[in-house]
Amino acid sequence: MRIDHVVWDWNGTLFDDGDALVRATVDAFARSGLTEVTLTAYQQHFTRPISEFYNRLAGRVLTAAEQLVLDRHFHDSYTAFLARAAVHPQAAAALAAWQDAGRTQSLLSMFPHDRLVALAQFTDIAHFFSHVDGTHADEGPRKEPHLRRHLDRLDVDPAHVLVVGDSVDDVHAARACGVRALLYHPPERPLVSHERVRALDVPVARGLPEVVRWALTESDREHHGV
Repeated sequence: MRIDHVVWDWNGTLFDDGDALVRATVDAFARSGLTEVTLTAYQQHFTRPISEFYNRLAGRVLTAAEQLVLDRHFHDSYTAFLARAAVHPQAAAALAAWQDAGRTQSLLSMFPHDRLVALAQFTDIAHFFSHVDGTHADEGPRKEPHLRRHLDRLDVDPAHVLVVGDSVDDVHAARACGVRALLYHPPERPLVSHERVRALDVPVARGLPEVVRWALTESDREHHGV
């Protein structure tokens, strides 16, 4: 099926902040006096809502107070790391290639909307997107309803939409909304374990240019009746 529109994820996909996310989570648990967090544990357990992710890392159901403390420590640490994070070095070229192919693209992030659009790192690539949606205060912590609202705003048949993200939740949200998904899984800093990737049974790209090549190849197959 021809792909006309790509919905890109931000954190860990176009924005190369995977290391910051992991380090901030490690710091939050350490400062809260909870279980030590390793990269392996992060890869095996990441999910949304984040409260459930924290429960999995802790190995028990955390209290509301513990969740609030973790959330505060995480955001303090992440903010400190954020200034050193950059847009992925392949992002602009991949976005330009998709645009040059005559297709459209948008950005969907679980990062707070006002903070997202104010990021200096975001402004350099903002012009590529027809729509940009971060989260608002009245929205829940799950990606599926956030994606559903985003798709409703697009003037594109969902059958021709591809969601590209680096987490299991991106794939689950896409499937729940009836659109295709591709997992961005960089070999140098994957945030999903290889076992979880295999279980997803979706196309996987190791780099952002590969995402665009795959999406255009799928469109060529549809055009030629393959």
